[in-house]
Amino acid sequence: MVCNSFVAFFPRQETASAPLKDQMVTIWPLDNPDAKQARNDDCEFAVAHYDLNASEAAISDAQHQHANFDGEGPYLVGWSPSNTRGEPDKLVLVIDMSADNSQALIDQKFLFWKKQIVEDPSRWRHGFSIESVRAAIRIFADQYGQAMLDAIKLVGDNKP
Repeated sequence: MVCNSFVAFFPRQETASAPLKDQMVTIWPLDNPDAKQARNDDCEFAVAHYDLNASEAAISDAQHQHANFDGEGPYLVGWSPSNTRGEPDKLVLVIDMSADNSQALIDQKFLFWKKQIVEDPSRWRHGFSIESVRAAIRIFADQYGQAMLDAIKLVGDNKP
């Protein structure tokens, strides 16, 4: 379910029309990203070749920034700028999909990430701000409800 949503919501980076500096690149970590099946967005291959070490490293870096990963996942984790990854006083955006047991719920999280984060560089170009992300969550929650608010967390910088 998760891979199908990922492929549906996020076009491959090389097909993007925006310059790289204007992209919030969202990756599915693979142990062999250059494989033909990976380039063809083959979900069976993507699940079988998921790079667990890369994802565990991302979780560890986010935990240094006070992120909490109590659920089973999956998670969307984002840093902006990307060089703030693992810096304790910087913000990290975490979307927890642990409770999402249907395609519709997973699609809602990916839709939020795509519409409110990826497609709106003003929310992240100069780093995440709590106010900007909260505004995005409010807008999206008006459309998709309380479940989204329960799953999205922005942590770090000792701000409430």
